[in-house]
Amino acid sequence: MLLYIVRRILWIIPVIIIATLVSFALVKQLPQPFVGNPHLAPSVRSNLTKLFGLDDPWYVQYGHYLTRLATGDLGISTKNGYPQVVQVIAETLPTSALLGLLGFLFALIVGTFGGIISSLWANRLPDYGITILSTLFFAVPSFLVAKYFVEYLPTWTIDWDTWQSRVGPIVILGMSIMPYFTRIVRASMLESLQSEYVVTARSKGLPYRKTIIRHVVRNSMIPMVTNAGPLFGFVVTGSFIIERICAIPGVAAQFISAFQEPLDSNMILGTTVLVSITVILANLFADLVVAWIDPRITND
Repeated sequence: MLLYIVRRILWIIPVIIIATLVSFALVKQLPQPFVGNPHLAPSVRSNLTKLFGLDDPWYVQYGHYLTRLATGDLGISTKNGYPQVVQVIAETLPTSALLGLLGFLFALIVGTFGGIISSLWANRLPDYGITILSTLFFAVPSFLVAKYFVEYLPTWTIDWDTWQSRVGPIVILGMSIMPYFTRIVRASMLESLQSEYVVTARSKGLPYRKTIIRHVVRNSMIPMVTNAGPLFGFVVTGSFIIERICAIPGVAAQFISAFQEPLDSNMILGTTVLVSITVILANLFADLVVAWIDPRITND
């Protein structure tokens, strides 16, 4: 198990490097900072370009960026007084992290229980009801639901300072991925209920409840946990939309303002890299949980 953990941790190093390289290359395709600022004199623009190292070749800039990233330095913002990008993100990240984490936990818990109930009552009224609701939540875009709440139930979404007002954005965000968990757990549970080991356990006299808890539910969690990492990426990116619509003071506001003139490429790159690393670490955590649930995975 320890060897598996070390191997998985080492594997994320090249993945992070590739993710940062792709992000860096895409951001470099955007208009360069200071170029479109009419308020800067040519001499000032030239000095700022040298100060931020924008006149170096792209591979030199990327090497410097990786070196700074290893120390937790995401560079300096190219506007608003030139603060550190890490400082700006640190001020807003707790709000975004709270929204994303609670939205994900809501989707995970409600979706898992919905899938379990739907599979145990397959092709009956509870199953039909859960299937209809999950399909409805999947079909209706979360930004449309958020816009409705802002227009007609503003106390549910505005004023992030109170827990009562946080319920709306958290539920709206969680609803966007809850159907995935419901369908994954339902399909996995139905497959496990028809497996030979479940039939054998029942034939040996193991009570139905213990059979479900010990065998069916445990083995059905593996596909759910495996998909939890990528689904967390949907929550991270989806939270940006919810933050914007519900006026939540999170990272999304800084990220969107970075695209406004004058362009803040370091803020865009820093936020993108942070989101990428978060999704990569979420996938790593999901792989380790799956290995804990099923130790056979570590014997490959």
